[in-house]
Amino acid sequence: MEAATIRTERLLLRPFRETDHRDLYEFLAQLENDEFEGYPGITFENSLAQLRERLGSEEYLAMELKESGKVVGNVYCGRREFCAREVGYIVNEDYLRRGYAAEALTAAVEAAFRVGVHRFFARCDPRNERSWRLPEKAGFRREGHLRQNVFFHRDARGEPIWKDTYVYARLKEDGGGLLPRPAYPPAFKSGEERGKGDGI
Repeated sequence: MEAATIRTERLLLRPFRETDHRDLYEFLAQLENDEFEGYPGITFENSLAQLRERLGSEEYLAMELKESGKVVGNVYCGRREFCAREVGYIVNEDYLRRGYAAEALTAAVEAAFRVGVHRFFARCDPRNERSWRLPEKAGFRREGHLRQNVFFHRDARGEPIWKDTYVYARLKEDGGGLLPRPAYPPAFKSGEERGKGDGI
C-alpha cells in the first residue's frame, strides 16, 4: 500500500518517484565518507538500486520542497513489532540547519499516530549530535544509552570498531508538535555534548 502525501508548511512528504533519481543520488553520494552512515561507493548508476528500494514503499517518504519541487532528503518509518515504527532520516547537506528534517519527522510521526501506530523509536550514535538532536526537537525522549552494542566498520587488523547507541522514543500520549529540548541531569550528559548548537 502506497503512503499518502503529507503536507507541511514548506514540504510535501510523499512516495518516491522515478524522477527523484538525481536528487536521491545527490544526498546519498554526500554520505560516502560519513562515519555514521553506510552508503559507500554510491554512483549515479548504482544509486538506482536505492531508488528501487524506495519506489512503492510506504516506509520511505521523499522530502520535497514545495517552493522548488526538489527532493532534499527522506524520512524512513520502518515497520516493527507491536505497532511500532523505527525512524531514520537523511538530509542533503546543502539544506541543513533550516529545520526541514524536524518539520518532516514531526509531521510523519503525527500522521502515523492518527492511523494506529503506538510507538516510534530512533537509534543514534552519541557522537552524532545532529542526529540525536532531531528526535529531541520532534518530542522524542531519550530512553537509553547502549554501550558498544553495534559496529559497521573494522580497523586495519580486522577488529570491529564498536559504537554506542542512544535510543529515543515517542508514544502517542506524549503529545504533539515540536517540543522544547529535554533537560538532562549533568551526570547524564557527556562533556562532548555540552555547549553545542543544533545541527539539523
